[in-house]
Amino acid sequence: MIIKRIEVYIVKIPPEQPVDASNRRFITKDYFVNEGVRSCVYSTHSETVFVKLTTDNGLIGWGEILAPTHPEVAATIIKSLLAPLVLGKNPLQNQYLWDKMLDTCRERGYNGGYLVDAMAGLDIAFWDLKGKALMQPVYMLLGGKYRDKLRCYCSSVPGKNVQERMESVARIKEAGFDAVKIHTLGGKGSSKELKLLEAIRAAYDADQLDVMCDAHGKLTHQEAYMLGRRLGEMDALFFEAPLMFEDINGHRKLAEAIDTPIALGEPLRTMYTFKEWIARGAAEVVQPDVGRNGITEMMRIAHLAEASHVSLAPHLSTHQAVGHAASIHVSAALSNFLIYEYQPVALDASAAYSHVSFKLEKGRLHVPNEPGLGVQIEEQALHKHVTEYFAVEGEA
Repeated sequence: MIIKRIEVYIVKIPPEQPVDASNRRFITKDYFVNEGVRSCVYSTHSETVFVKLTTDNGLIGWGEILAPTHPEVAATIIKSLLAPLVLGKNPLQNQYLWDKMLDTCRERGYNGGYLVDAMAGLDIAFWDLKGKALMQPVYMLLGGKYRDKLRCYCSSVPGKNVQERMESVARIKEAGFDAVKIHTLGGKGSSKELKLLEAIRAAYDADQLDVMCDAHGKLTHQEAYMLGRRLGEMDALFFEAPLMFEDINGHRKLAEAIDTPIALGEPLRTMYTFKEWIARGAAEVVQPDVGRNGITEMMRIAHLAEASHVSLAPHLSTHQAVGHAASIHVSAALSNFLIYEYQPVALDASAAYSHVSFKLEKGRLHVPNEPGLGVQIEEQALHKHVTEYFAVEGEA
């Protein structure tokens, strides 16, 4: 079995409601940054990249790249660099192919970022093909599943003020979730988020509802220590990315000073970068993202963390059906799995062209048992949201 054809679909789904432009500076029609320091770029659309592989015996595998902005970059890397490398190769050799892809640019200093994002999309498709070829769900090929259901936390608490957001928390609880994550960007906003956390803890104790806080690398050291101590008093499950992502020492010192575990991993790509954070005690919960790490490398990261007695809570954000399914299979196969990040918006948006065999029920995701990832893509429906498409074929 060899890969004969690679197809790439860039997808951009427009928002249902106009995007609030307050405190935002649009750098293009569709992309903006929030006012303030160290603001990441965001898109008004839900964006992703789907990768479809077809083998010489007719099997099809799907992958997805986490691409919340500028999906054209990773797609171009596949077209120009990676597709010629993997065409004609056996997708069952996923680990060998991962290393070969990473080796293409390591010597030139490109061993992360968009390169590995593009690799992740291909790698997920390799595993989907592998499961279908061997008639096994992906988790079985990863060593078997430790659990049939994944405990999820809701990664968004919408509302304009504390009262509205507490109403959202109540609805989240009614839906069966027993964990939520609050997002803060530091500065004046941190006191507002602290009031929300205090209100949540006043209404629900730690046995009723776990809380987490994600600072997106935006806090000063003073803000991080202040909020970290309060999170410890609230029995928070973890404190995510409190400081700048380059500040390993700062995270290590913070981890030693507060009771709440420090979680991090969204910007990291390979086991080599995770290794340093784990070894220095700067990350007590690791958060690799299958749409940026791929299944092959995510398993390596998980085993590295396991050897250091560190838990893994997969990062998810704008993932659609394929990315979710890949993350579910990996999570089921991990002994050190902690909790699953669930954001329904993008997954709901992709329902028009994807059929999934996993389901969410009372805050728990049921692990699918179909061969491969258990996702079907309706390409005719998908094309309505495709802004760019290309196919690369191997030589006959």
